[in-house]
Amino acid sequence: MNRIVVAFLLLFLSGTLVAKPRTNKRSAAPTATELSQQIASRVTYPAVMREGNHEGIVVITFGVSEDNRLSRLKVHTANQELNDDITRQLVGKKIRLADNNPFETYTVRLHFAK
Repeated sequence: MNRIVVAFLLLFLSGTLVAKPRTNKRSAAPTATELSQQIASRVTYPAVMREGNHEGIVVITFGVSEDNRLSRLKVHTANQELNDDITRQLVGKKIRLADNNPFETYTVRLHFAK
């Protein structure tokens, strides 16, 4: 019995019975372009811009909750109707992040063109 214990200890101490940690090959934080593409895929051309035949860039800042949903969403334009429309389209939408930090604030720029 003592030989079994000694053999087990030798194997354990030599590292053959120690589990090796797995390496996770997920990519780092997404680039601004990747984030912009994910956000743009969830937004349709805002009605207020369509009606006025407007084009332009809209800046959006947001956080991402632990379940990968957009949070703390803020649209930065002078047109409150446009802000409300884009906010309504994005609230609660999910995006893909490799490493989600709920305290991080992301900024994207969406280009609306006809």
